[in-house]
Parts: sequence; C-alpha cells; structure tokens
Amino acid sequence: MARCSARGRTGGRELQSARASYDRPDPFPDAVSQPVVCVVNSKQNGPAYVRLAECGLRVAATVPALSRLDPRGVAAYDCILVGCSERMLLNPTFRTRIREVSSGSCVVAVVPTATLGAGIEAARLGFAGLVASDVAPSALERTIAAAMRGDSAFPRSSFAGLARLAAIGSAPRHGRTSALTPRQDQVVRLIAGGATDRELAHVLGISESTAHKHVQNAMRRVNARSRSQLVATIRGSSEVSPPRALAN
Repeated sequence: MARCSARGRTGGRELQSARASYDRPDPFPDAVSQPVVCVVNSKQNGPAYVRLAECGLRVAATVPALSRLDPRGVAAYDCILVGCSERMLLNPTFRTRIREVSSGSCVVAVVPTATLGAGIEAARLGFAGLVASDVAPSALERTIAAAMRGDSAFPRSSFAGLARLAAIGSAPRHGRTSALTPRQDQVVRLIAGGATDRELAHVLGISESTAHKHVQNAMRRVNARSRSQLVATIRGSSEVSPPRALAN
C-alpha cells in the first residue's frame, strides 16, 4: 500500500508520461480494425452525421429514429451513434429508451451543439461519449475509439458540464459516507482525469487486469454503465477531479 501511495502522489506526472507513450493518432488504420456501427437518425435533426462516408467505420445499419432500434439486437454493434438534441435528452420516453440501449452497447450521442447541458444529461443517461455533428471525420473516429476503450469521450465544449458535476460531488454531505472503497475512490479520481486501464496500472503499480477490475467494481457499486456516468453519479461519494476532455 505504501508503494501505491507514493506513486499516487506523483500520479499527475506519470499519467502525462503514460499518455505520451500510448497516443494513437489513427484509431482505425485498416479495414480489420474498423468498428461495426449502427447509426440512429432523428426526425427532428435528420441524419446523425452527414460525413459518414469519409469515416473509417463499417456502418451495418441505419435506422430513422431511436424508437425503431430493437434493444435486444444492440450487442451486435461495437458502437451506436445516436443523433439527438439537448431537448431530446430531457424527453422521458427518449431517456427510458436510451437507458435500455446503453445497457447493451457502447453509445455515443451526436448533437447539433455540444453544450454544457447536453454533456451532463448524456453522461447521466449512460452515453459513453458525445460529439457535435459538425466535427471532422477524424474527430468522430477518435471519439468512437475512446468510447469503445471505456475512456471519457466528451469534447471540450461540453467538458465544463462534467467538471461541474465532479465539483458538486466533491462537496461534503453531512451524514453520508462514500459508496466506494478507498482504492476505488483513488481509481475514480484518476478516471475523472481521463485515465485508461493501462494508465491506471502504470500510476498505481498494479496490473492492467486488476485496474480494470477496480473500475468495473466501482461502476457496479453505483450502477453506472460507463466511466463518464461513474464520474457523473459519484458526486457526494468522494472528491473527484474534473474529467479530461477529448481533443476534437
């Protein structure tokens, strides 16, 4: 434990060094690595993303609305792109439907404008990431790759919303104790900074499989479906640093 605590004090520098080693400028360099995706358009906004043909993705299905997507079949896709708006994210019917879908697959929201409110609601609903519909194809690919790895995949423009949730979470609440173990608290703080399983292992001096197990256990404790949702819902449990924005 002493060794881990010592490393934790210098975690910021080590995490920065680890990220430099694990940079992936081209997330899908060939056809074999391209993820199988389903694209969900919306009646309000039309196509979720108009430049799909320029992306290194295998689009297996396109549906006109979320209501037409069968939650029982979502596991067949590596990622589901859902075209929506901040208003739709607040709609009770949409929220119920998206929770069913996000429980079985990696889901990324594609919104006209990546606002503070959209980032908060998307994280609460279990979206693994969020991206604006006008980003370059390479930015969409990076967002999908980060979401599939389980990293925080939210852009800078909506980053403030998640940071605010983390700040709210750090405020002490009288009479409550953390829902997480001390180790899980430590892991969540690093996740909020954007750490991957490999980076967690590097900083904490543990194996990557052990790091992954800590993340999964923390998510189960608070019923979170993604790392972003874990950070969003842990408020009141522990002091959590703001999550890292994904560079678009």
